[in-house]
Amino acid sequence: MTFNFQSDKLTCSGRPLDELGKAYGTPLFVYSEDTLRRNILALKSEFADRNIHISYAMKANNNHAVLKMMRQGGLGVDIVSGGELHLALAAGFTGAEISFAGIGKTRSELVAAMQADVSQYNVESTFELEMLNEIAGELGKTAVILMRLNPDIDAQTHPKITTGLRENKFGMPAEEVFQHFLEQSIYPNLNFAGIHCHIGSQILNPAPFTDLVDYLVEFTERLGQAGISITKIDLGGGFGVDYESPFRDIMDTTPFLGKLAEYASNKLGKYELFIQPGRVLVANAAILLTQVIGVKNNGHKTFVIVDAAMTEMVRPSLYSAYHALIPVQNRGGGDVVDVVGPVCETGDYFAHSRQLTELKAGDYIALGSAGAYGYAMASNYNARPTPAEIMVTLDG
Repeated sequence: MTFNFQSDKLTCSGRPLDELGKAYGTPLFVYSEDTLRRNILALKSEFADRNIHISYAMKANNNHAVLKMMRQGGLGVDIVSGGELHLALAAGFTGAEISFAGIGKTRSELVAAMQADVSQYNVESTFELEMLNEIAGELGKTAVILMRLNPDIDAQTHPKITTGLRENKFGMPAEEVFQHFLEQSIYPNLNFAGIHCHIGSQILNPAPFTDLVDYLVEFTERLGQAGISITKIDLGGGFGVDYESPFRDIMDTTPFLGKLAEYASNKLGKYELFIQPGRVLVANAAILLTQVIGVKNNGHKTFVIVDAAMTEMVRPSLYSAYHALIPVQNRGGGDVVDVVGPVCETGDYFAHSRQLTELKAGDYIALGSAGAYGYAMASNYNARPTPAEIMVTLDG
């Protein structure tokens, strides 16, 4: 385990986190190269070894060093904007290694993607089909597309990160997708290669995924009966992690990955299969290090005020999300406290009524599972500066 206690101090690959805080300042994102590489190998052993292509969903974390590591590990990359296209190319990904998702791709983004020879586009609407066909014709290219199908499957996750229900904005209903396949000849510059689905994020129950595979078996059989042939199926991502135990191995916290890969391969193996994991690859590979500014009690509650805020990690404010808080110095004792940031919002907090060891001004706290949707969702609200990110390498 990369993050662990040594001599009562929390470390990353042997480096005491308080020393890193003193050297680089806080708030500070600390990444573990060891954990990232182990996560890549773990997913490859479950999916790539069954001929299921893995494209890293870079919206989870677009750090340049992280992207380079994903490419070195043999993964492709899934993008959702022109900015992410720029970052992916800068990290060394070729167009052939990039897939383009997202519900609101602009014309300029699609032009840039086509000029970069992006491998495939996950199309979410009729207007996108029309725009993409027009652009491809203007550039003398053929765009490979996967139609994003909304299967109306409950991912059993937080309402704000479920994406596969009919009330969600993502994808198209089955009948609309089917009709587009029937009428694909009216889009001469598009290659209708397959189907894409993504039902949500932070999913810890395998049932929604197996339901999705079963649904796609039925839908592809219907396509076949209509004389429509496809070659590709993208199952999306959404594999969850254990936020209460942030340093556990992903194969312990998400043990169903291997069985899911086998199930998908057995049921849909005649197609070229893809997945797009993000969170599960990076969440447990980083912590957000913050320092206590002070502790105050208002006669009703005790507040531990730290120098990190919702500007560095918005998930608790946005989703009421739980993140483990680990004091870097393990003293024992302690009290029930609220851990809050300095931003001028009542919603700027990391924990309510959390039992923590005794804390005082100058102490450091590590917020776990900070590798996903942390820095990538950061802001400069209250004119706060962007935090630093560092990587602790294999040799420390």
